[in-house]
Amino acid sequence: MLRPMIDAIREFWGFTKQHGPMLFLATIAAYAQQHYDLYGPPAHLLILPSLAVATFFAMPLWGAVLHDSRDKLAWALASLGLVAAMGPAMWWGYAPGAEKLFRLDARPLAWGAMAGTLLVMAGMARGRVAWSDWGLGAGEFTWWRRPVGLLLAMIFVGIPLTVWLFPQFAEFYPRYKPARTDVVQLLYYELAMGIYMFCWEFFFRGFMLFGLARTLGPVPAILIQAYPFFLLHQHKPEPEMVSSWFGGILMGWLCWRSKCAWPSFLLHWVLYSTMEITAFVVRNH
Repeated sequence: MLRPMIDAIREFWGFTKQHGPMLFLATIAAYAQQHYDLYGPPAHLLILPSLAVATFFAMPLWGAVLHDSRDKLAWALASLGLVAAMGPAMWWGYAPGAEKLFRLDARPLAWGAMAGTLLVMAGMARGRVAWSDWGLGAGEFTWWRRPVGLLLAMIFVGIPLTVWLFPQFAEFYPRYKPARTDVVQLLYYELAMGIYMFCWEFFFRGFMLFGLARTLGPVPAILIQAYPFFLLHQHKPEPEMVSSWFGGILMGWLCWRSKCAWPSFLLHWVLYSTMEITAFVVRNH
């Protein structure tokens, strides 16, 4: 009775040793996505970008350092940065009353995210981890500038038409309530969303896509990164949620072909900002 169980444990241990790097990256991706899904940031000028930097940028970069470098000092710097960035983020998620406290003063989140990210980046520099290996190089700019330019033109035409056809978008956006009537607050919020979208897109179309593609290949990596991206749209208007699945696959392919995550960041940020600005105009017409 005991022998089959021991053999199974040995086989599983062999599996984890053989596929350790991929399992490590997948575990980081799973926790970051789960933490955001359960304790995701509200529409707030400091809370939203701060938690995104900690969860979707500093934490994956820490994983990149541990994955690509064997320098112990690099590991130490990156790990210290992870603690600085994720400490306030986990406090936000788990400590009783922390959410209310941070809504009054979100500076601890912001300072922790900034300091932590700088330390993780110092670890990357020490460990000679290449930004381009994780989708943050320029990629094939001469190729991706053309399809991105065309898609941006389609966004500027298609999003206002979508808001007109589906009034629920104008009811849902802008998500930041002060931005629904104040154009200055709207602009501040779109800048905050720029930081948020950069971290979001790096996580899916940088860390997950380029990290998992090393062992799984591009097609499985494109599909895997699209699925949690789709799930995180579950509270959005239904047309947006449905389109996020196909959009996640398209953006995954585009970034893989472009050898960087910048195309999806530009497209997602412009699309979101165009949606919110259009809804603002409709609300205040």
